[in-house]
Amino acid sequence: MKFKVNIFNKIRLVLTTLVVASIVLSCVGDELFRDDLPGANSKADTVFPAANFSYASSSDDFRIINFTNLSTEALSFEWDFGNGNSSTEEDPSFTFEAGEGTYPVSLTATDGNGITGTTTIDVIVVEGPFQPIILEAGFEDDTLPEGGGDGRDSWRNSDLGGVIQITGSPVTFGDQGGKLPTPAGDRAGYQELTVDPDTNYDLSFWYTMLSGSSDPRLIVSVLGVTQNGGTFETLEAVANGTIATVTVTDDSEPDVYVQQKLSFNSGTNNTIAIFFTNGDVECRIDDFTIDIGAEGAVPPSVGFEAQQSEINFLEYTFANSSAGATSYAWDFGDGNTSTEESPTHVYDTPDTYTITLVVSNDAGLSSTLEQTITILAPVSAAFTSQVDPDDYTTFSFMDASEGSVASLLWEFGDGFQFTGMNPSHTYAEDGIYTVTLTATSITGNTSAATEELVVAQGFVVQVINGNFDLYGTTVGCGGESTGDNVDPWDMTTNSTIKDCDGNDIPSPYADLWDNGALDSWLETEYGDNSEQAGSTSDGNNDTRGAKLDERGRRLYQVVTVQQGETYTFSIDARTTAGGITSEVFILNTEIADETGINANLGADADVDAYFAIPNIFDTDGDAYATSTFQFTASTNQIVIYVRNIDVVDGAAEAFFDNITIE
Repeated sequence: MKFKVNIFNKIRLVLTTLVVASIVLSCVGDELFRDDLPGANSKADTVFPAANFSYASSSDDFRIINFTNLSTEALSFEWDFGNGNSSTEEDPSFTFEAGEGTYPVSLTATDGNGITGTTTIDVIVVEGPFQPIILEAGFEDDTLPEGGGDGRDSWRNSDLGGVIQITGSPVTFGDQGGKLPTPAGDRAGYQELTVDPDTNYDLSFWYTMLSGSSDPRLIVSVLGVTQNGGTFETLEAVANGTIATVTVTDDSEPDVYVQQKLSFNSGTNNTIAIFFTNGDVECRIDDFTIDIGAEGAVPPSVGFEAQQSEINFLEYTFANSSAGATSYAWDFGDGNTSTEESPTHVYDTPDTYTITLVVSNDAGLSSTLEQTITILAPVSAAFTSQVDPDDYTTFSFMDASEGSVASLLWEFGDGFQFTGMNPSHTYAEDGIYTVTLTATSITGNTSAATEELVVAQGFVVQVINGNFDLYGTTVGCGGESTGDNVDPWDMTTNSTIKDCDGNDIPSPYADLWDNGALDSWLETEYGDNSEQAGSTSDGNNDTRGAKLDERGRRLYQVVTVQQGETYTFSIDARTTAGGITSEVFILNTEIADETGINANLGADADVDAYFAIPNIFDTDGDAYATSTFQFTASTNQIVIYVRNIDVVDGAAEAFFDNITIE
């Protein structure tokens, strides 16, 4: 069953609750304000402590109750467990020796002014299924049992996907929620929980997603950790180890959260994992809860993914990920049906179809999932280029696109365009130009390919993707970014990158440089999990850019130059807070650590030039400033090396764009 809540109505409810709670708090009389008025530039404290807590039985002994303090505006705590038993710990544990029963427990929370708030809750102690605990269930900061946590620390598994993002709007409860951006499946949440074997549980969560996606899906699964030998490390293992799953698709109201419940039996597992990821749609998720379920059979969980054939775009295979089902009833939305577990179906014409899967188990219980697909003929743009041997300003282009191509649009990077096959183009001026080919299929699907051309009679220094737009939002990707627009600035480049369609292609940078020694030194020195700069949509002139948001991240690129020549280096930069310094080094060799340049900066033998970019935040933290300086190359190969060692993630970050050497 699904439930909806409008977040704006919930705000009104919270305000009402706060008013009622303030009345229930311990009485505060006029004596609170009898002292002298507060001094200048201060004001009286009118926010009083509110006592609250939750509890859970221990998995080792049901009589041991672990208490979690949820009080606010309090510095000290007094617990009363009855019969003269008490504690002043913030999060105590207490053993109810008498065993099963209902015990009133009181908590008094006190602030620095001596004002108190008290609550009494009936604690039910019963021998039965263990109550699992979900850490950072609402993605709030500082909610781990020992304090701290950024709202997502308990949801990390880098083997299965990147770390989820945190959102402040919209949320359902508290101040934060989890966020899954596109591309599909790029990020995932994962957390292991202790459970009792062969026990029914109900897992609930709230979600919302943006409208208009061709693949609006959020998948939440329960994985059997014990029966699969431990923590999951591959997506294939996730698929094979799923004991329950639910796919939600409601994108009708992005500002309205929907609650979803997934019932499951833990089977032979005493440890399970919650796993979630998204389809090709931006999703938000919040407020997980898990409760002991009702005894008896649980319904099967239903899930599937529609996979388009690479040979025939009208053919789809429906990969069934349902769990606990013994029979399947498919409706393909065009009048055809199937009872196979994972059928393949060929449609007659391109269109939008709603696929329905009903799964049932031996207990006669069933679950249903509907998903909509819009069939588009696939297309993949590609081309090659060749310079005229008699005229360096003239290039010929050969189309190598694949798929159901209906039209080709060529953009030569100098304002000129061409529609059709295999054009030739002459450039009026020397320079570096980005050529883009956009191929459109017979159903309107598009794909883009880009290439940077150097038009020059003599030697020209080429900074690879200095504008950070390759495979970004402004170069043929239709508004989507794969994040690979910073790969040319990675000191340990990947063997593959993703093109504008999200497909893996061989990296053109993989064989140019690889400085694993420096990467390891940075990780040891700064403890960050990546030295590669981040990709950002906040580049200059509304384009892509690079972001340094951790102390160990760097911009790194090896560039061929001419020894003895003097060049002008240019970079656009901005910061989001005052007092942080961006540094540019022109190195004449690849370094294994920063020991030398830290000691001598521009005077080090490995440095041809050093420049500290003036901090411009005090002028306008949202504006880029262009900085230029000259250097003379002492070798035929230099390294552009940009760092900012005083950045703070989310608070004081540095952004860069439009790096050139002329």
